Amino acid sequence: MNDRFVILEFFQHEVSCCCPGQKHQHLIEFHQGDVWTITNERKYVDCLGWHFLVTVNGEFRFLMHVEDMEDLYNNGSICSVLDLELKTIHLNFKINEALDAHDKESFLLFANELTNLREIKDKMHAEGVQVF
Repeated sequence: MNDRFVILEFFQHEVSCCCPGQKHQHLIEFHQGDVWTITNERKYVDCLGWHFLVTVNGEFRFLMHVEDMEDLYNNGSICSVLDLELKTIHLNFKINEALDAHDKESFLLFANELTNLREIKDKMHAEGVQVF
């Protein structure tokens, strides 16, 4: 399992406590470039299921339901650090391919996507988040 994920777009997530009745709820904001580290600590709560302990930018921790994490991944709100690197390599290839074909539209599209990924990576480095 990948243990580090990058936030690709701003979102808010409601985190419920794992105590009976779920009386405590917090709304946490995640920003583009934040890095989640999934720890080996897990917790199973009857009627709620499995939760992973997640560390955000090495600053704070929270428990997150596995299905919520899967939904965010499937929706493209988060991706693994490896996925981010692979997207960068793929976009560089597509830019070169568009240049060879003299396809201005494709070039501009892929260059814009690559710029967005580089901004995310620059933000991660500016905040001092070590990903490798």
